[in-house]
Amino acid sequence: MACGFVSRQFKSSVSSEEAAAYALLTCEAPVGSYLVVEGGGRKWLAKVREVYLEDIYSVAKTPVLTPEQERAMPLRLGPAVAVLELVAECSGDVCGPPATPVPIHAEVRAPGPGEVGAMLSLPRQGVLLGDLALPAGQALEGEPVYLPLEALRHHLLVVGTTGSGKTVLVKEIALQLANAGQNVVALDAVGHFYHLAYNGVPVKVLLPVTRGLAKRGPRAIARRAASRALWGRRGKFKARVFRRGKALSRIELEIVEPGPARLEVYPWALKSPSVLPQLHRAMPILTQQARIFYRRVLQKAAEKAGSLSAEPLFQWLTSPSDDVQRGRPLVNYEKLGNDLGLHVSTMENIVRAILALVETELVDVETAGGAKVGEPDYGRVLSGYAVVDLSGLNTHQQRLVVYRVLDAVYRVARPTTAVLIDEAHLFFPQTRNEDEQAFIEAHLTRLTRLGRARGIGVVFATHMPDDLNDVVLQLANTKVVLRSDLKVLEKLGVPAGDRRFIAYAERGLAYFASFAYRYPLYVKVKKRAVHFG
Repeated sequence: MACGFVSRQFKSSVSSEEAAAYALLTCEAPVGSYLVVEGGGRKWLAKVREVYLEDIYSVAKTPVLTPEQERAMPLRLGPAVAVLELVAECSGDVCGPPATPVPIHAEVRAPGPGEVGAMLSLPRQGVLLGDLALPAGQALEGEPVYLPLEALRHHLLVVGTTGSGKTVLVKEIALQLANAGQNVVALDAVGHFYHLAYNGVPVKVLLPVTRGLAKRGPRAIARRAASRALWGRRGKFKARVFRRGKALSRIELEIVEPGPARLEVYPWALKSPSVLPQLHRAMPILTQQARIFYRRVLQKAAEKAGSLSAEPLFQWLTSPSDDVQRGRPLVNYEKLGNDLGLHVSTMENIVRAILALVETELVDVETAGGAKVGEPDYGRVLSGYAVVDLSGLNTHQQRLVVYRVLDAVYRVARPTTAVLIDEAHLFFPQTRNEDEQAFIEAHLTRLTRLGRARGIGVVFATHMPDDLNDVVLQLANTKVVLRSDLKVLEKLGVPAGDRRFIAYAERGLAYFASFAYRYPLYVKVKKRAVHFG
């Protein structure tokens, strides 16, 4: 449909920095909308950056002496003028960045169904995100937007305020990948990611079990998982508990009402012999000095304590020794430090780390009936769609679980494995502590840079990007921005012309900037997954 033509009143130009044309419009074209310009056997895709109207007296610069004169002069408006930003140029079916100016009097028209995506060379396979949209939120019919799996392996950062649609978008990505047979691991800080079970997705839940919860028995563990799946609503469920020898291995959970939904729940806890030698990788407490000597201290302390269990080991380290120094008996960790030639502060740091592990209540856990809770077979649990339930845990407990599980993801990952990290600022914060910063960055580097070669793609989601480690901003090659504060938009590099739209965007409207697209896009996310909360 004809919409106007390129005017001779202004220059049509292409440079190394920008490509622009000016059109006289005969139809309505709001800011941000797409138009197609045709002329000289070529066509250009243009985006409306500005539309203005001028009165003929203003064009002629006729002076107005009084307000009364202004009102007395009849309005004689000229045509609407649109400033067009050229974003693609096509010769036949081959499209690329604009390289030649648009001919004067070239026709301007509205694009046909699917034409914008074709001219932008948008991917036609991958994760279906939604429909191409205008900045004001209107979706364009027949213009689906896909995220290629290759872009996923180069990692995503999803930012948006509470209620902007951030979690819904991440769940849509999870649903698409799960239905496509890809491996998905969702680190769930709230309890949202259970709900894919209501879409027919087989859900495996890795559920951390504290000592307090374990004492209430396997049925209480099942009820905890069921309450997450029901999201506080009334319902009915059935649970079957499976043991392997003396270990509590898994719980089969069926939600009957509302339903049907089936989940496999794997109780999770740590055992001292496996976690203590790896404590420097499990908790960001040890200083650089303590990391160097930690294993030597652990070996000697375990020999003298006669145990490699965290709590007895801590009790021995903090018990009085037979040595006396300056009139007072030394505690065992002081004596051990003297024997090894270590400063007392290094020993105290190691003791605090062991105490922190004990206080998580996630180590050496068993039920009232004597069933032990440990780490499951990660190769089995982390295949298909798996949810790591972090809800109900404090930040200290959450980080212990996250770092341990991500190490397992790295070991057993099979292409493509997507790791979805909701509330990412909780687990990868920006910190001024150099030792903690080094710990966090080491985990990020292993998971993202080294993990990419193993097919791991990470989706970081947060509503507090200022609290998120800056390394994440550098690692994520695709940035997805939903409604956010203006300062956040500036930090994320969103152009000034787009900020006013995103700052007040409706729920589910996302701004995508990615190497997978030649030009930043607005996408209206389609909600397909069941979502509570």
